[in-house]
Amino acid sequence: MAEAPYRAYFYPMRLALLSVGENFMPLAWWTPVSKKPFRLLFAMDRENHTLTLLRELGEAALSFLPWEERAWVVRAGYLSGRRVRKAERLGVTLRKTRNLGHTWVPEKALAVYEMRVTEWPLEGDHALFLGDVVHVEGSPRAKERPILFLGFRDYATLGETWRFRP
Repeated sequence: MAEAPYRAYFYPMRLALLSVGENFMPLAWWTPVSKKPFRLLFAMDRENHTLTLLRELGEAALSFLPWEERAWVVRAGYLSGRRVRKAERLGVTLRKTRNLGHTWVPEKALAVYEMRVTEWPLEGDHALFLGDVVHVEGSPRAKERPILFLGFRDYATLGETWRFRP
């Protein structure tokens, strides 16, 4: 069977911060896949240190930060949790999650989805994980100025909103 080359015409994607233990990384490859039970699916590069932690702890939290926090959120992806404590290096205050045993999230998060995760054994350069959401908290402000990933090193936020009224 022929394979198509990778072409990223699906951007922009909402950038989140995936926390596992006290480590965190920016993550754009995620999506909800079920309402009942509430589940999220996400993909992570197999070379990532967070992958080791995720397999070890079996839990994670997906957080959404405001546009104003974008610099450190993106920078976190260029630092390895193997070598540095990211929160200290970036000056980020963390707080314990509500229902997970080992994971911490940024205090400034506008929305947090806490999950118990299982890995899907599929081939590819990214590992797939299904997260059963066990706790949600957030503010309506989480939708106002999201960090949108446009691919490579480009980001944007929303400039206009519109609601359909039938």
